[in-house]
Amino acid sequence: MYSRDGITVRTGLVGAVRYLKASWAVRYGLYHEIRTPAYLFQFSPEGVIRFIQGRPGTWPNHGDWFKRTAGGDWIYYSSGGYNGAFSAIGEHYIPVFPYSSNGVIGEKAYPQGTLNTALHALEELTAWAGEAASGAPPEVAELLSRVSRKNSRGDLATLADRFHSLTHGPVTVLPPDCRHVDYDILPLRLAKGCLYHCRFCGVKSRHGFSVETGEHVAEGANALAGYFKGDLADMGGVFLGEHDALAAGADAVIRAAQVCEPLFSTERQVADAPGLFLFGSPDALVKVTDAQWQALDRLPFDVRINTGIESLDEATLNYLGRPTPLSLVSEAVARADEVNRRFSGVSVSLNMVTGSGLPESHHTSLARFVASRRTLDAPLYLSPLKNHADRRTTLKELTALKRMGQGSVFLYLLQRL
Repeated sequence: MYSRDGITVRTGLVGAVRYLKASWAVRYGLYHEIRTPAYLFQFSPEGVIRFIQGRPGTWPNHGDWFKRTAGGDWIYYSSGGYNGAFSAIGEHYIPVFPYSSNGVIGEKAYPQGTLNTALHALEELTAWAGEAASGAPPEVAELLSRVSRKNSRGDLATLADRFHSLTHGPVTVLPPDCRHVDYDILPLRLAKGCLYHCRFCGVKSRHGFSVETGEHVAEGANALAGYFKGDLADMGGVFLGEHDALAAGADAVIRAAQVCEPLFSTERQVADAPGLFLFGSPDALVKVTDAQWQALDRLPFDVRINTGIESLDEATLNYLGRPTPLSLVSEAVARADEVNRRFSGVSVSLNMVTGSGLPESHHTSLARFVASRRTLDAPLYLSPLKNHADRRTTLKELTALKRMGQGSVFLYLLQRL
């Protein structure tokens, strides 16, 4: 620990070694910390700001915090003031995004003023760090030098631009199961576009579906490793993009996972296996063979596939412009449940839409489906349709559904990177 001018610096801290469901600010992996009289700043191993938290008396709620994503967004984590947060989204906090999403949880406006004040304090800290580095012990001096070089608003914007140049632009949506690693993932594109182009979807690209070559996948993984460097120690897993990586074929998914395996070196402090997150359409899901499921299960990853079935009602599928017959959707659900019961290293979760304006038959079929669910069946995420869902109606429906069956039902909050 090093102190100067009322500011305390601690380097080489190690956070929790397993991912937790907690209402306080849990840190994972390796990080550095600088405390000022007003703020707690926490930095990645490479010295890039990750978290800002106000000290008691200088913050709207001292239990809340800001987290900067690799894409440059500052997400506000509200840990108090919301009843039933865990029941609704499976976490003890509410993420408040600086962009439009489909969220119906939480009533707080994004605290832009609070963020602006905190970022001004960060600018002052970077200036101080540059001056203080010359008189500090070597390890502290190295951190302060990095902090001074990498954390001005311009520097952070440049880092986000570089990141997006490697990810082919902003990642418009992440699978809901990324919440299990707090969205700390490496986004690696395995396939471009989507098999379907549904009328209701506002986050997927309009590109035709195509699969990246193995060479491009390896180049992408190496480029991300070169970008993050020591920050790889903090990564919770890989997201294989874009919107239907499983449609590239299970063998392609396995090869991509093997390419990524060396990125999670012995420096990684979290004991949990890294996650391998991807979307898989109903068409792609039912084509995976038993041998391929077994191979996925043997990977050194916690493989989590998210499948959008959207509805178990034919009229609603037509209303949504969803080119999947009900028979295929039902087959995908059965396959997901079978996978979850048989394997421990690979799992499948399901998405359905919710919101006013949908055919009443959708809500009826949804209630019937949830009532039939068992504990080990695939968890279900409800995705509120933008401009079709209000907070009161959606939460009322969610509460009723959670009382019906034994399976897991949560809201899906669309988060980008």
